[in-house]
Amino acid sequence: MANGIARPMGVTLVGVIIVISGLLGVLLGVLGLFNLNDAVGAGIWGVLVSMVIGIIYLLVAKGIFDGNRISRLIVAILTVINLLKGISYLFAGREIIVNGLIDIIVALIVLYLLYGGKARVFFASS
Repeated sequence: MANGIARPMGVTLVGVIIVISGLLGVLLGVLGLFNLNDAVGAGIWGVLVSMVIGIIYLLVAKGIFDGNRISRLIVAILTVINLLKGISYLFAGREIIVNGLIDIIVALIVLYLLYGGKARVFFASS
């Protein structure tokens, strides 16, 4: 609860999705450490970046659950980047048009859930 205002269900849903993404990033990073096959350089850096991004996602999720405006801004920026990526997929070729449409739809839903009426009140009260 942010100053006595209950967290909207949509904000909780976005937070859960971010937690899952963060856990997957950390998990895939740890599994990648065991699957490097003595690779150095880009291989290990990719694994480390995956783990760091996963940890950042987990920290941002905590902020989303608490009604932190900075966390909401970080999620919004990442979501807009994903939206632009989805739009670019529409022009890239037939094979990934569906991926682009999914990215666009998910991004618009996340932005709506974070900036809709109840979410706006929730984040404004913290």
